[in-house]
Amino acid sequence: MKQKKILIIEDDIDLAKMVENYLSREKYNVMICQQGDQALHVVKQYQPDMILLDLMLPGLDGLEILKEIRDTSVLPVIIISAKETEVDRIIGLKLGADDYVTKPFSVKELVVRVESLFRRIDFQKTPLEHSILYFDHVVIDLASRIVTRNEDVVHLTLKEFDVLAFLIKNAHHVLSKEKIYEQVWGINEFGDINTVVIHIQKLREKLAITHLITTIRGIGYRFDGEVNEK
Repeated sequence: MKQKKILIIEDDIDLAKMVENYLSREKYNVMICQQGDQALHVVKQYQPDMILLDLMLPGLDGLEILKEIRDTSVLPVIIISAKETEVDRIIGLKLGADDYVTKPFSVKELVVRVESLFRRIDFQKTPLEHSILYFDHVVIDLASRIVTRNEDVVHLTLKEFDVLAFLIKNAHHVLSKEKIYEQVWGINEFGDINTVVIHIQKLREKLAITHLITTIRGIGYRFDGEVNEK
């Protein structure tokens, strides 16, 4: 099996080295980048399978790096940051982070999160279904995980795609936030259930389908589009 590559973008070299040591023991190929203004170049050259990203960096800050990455890629990103307010977490998740860990943290727990995210990604890449669904100028290829609107590709994160797929497969049924979270993130997954709200908001914005995802106050959401299958 090909060794997975992880890029740690972190200016605290002691912390970065400690995380590197733990990940190396689990047979990951690890690289460290300490400068924010060098990060995007390193990402392009190293081609990592996952990024562990600090927010407070010299040069370009972590949120700017994440935004640049998300403009062209669904590369898995876990934010590791001393910023622990709800606002910071929401901003990071809205920009497309797959997870958010606050400092100080257990390195062992971080490794578990990395492994969990990789498992979900590997599972999601398995083409279990081959149908193509479409509604309101949006086409979703479930096998390739490609989404287009008016024939233009829409870049969704892994979780955004999974939330969308779950909604449209259950069109016209009310789904609680808890049900969506359990389906997409897993009942044993670390995180905040309010991330469901953020992902719904991003789907509405990216696909211009605010009118098709109805908020059911106090419960969750219902997809009201007419879904067809090719």
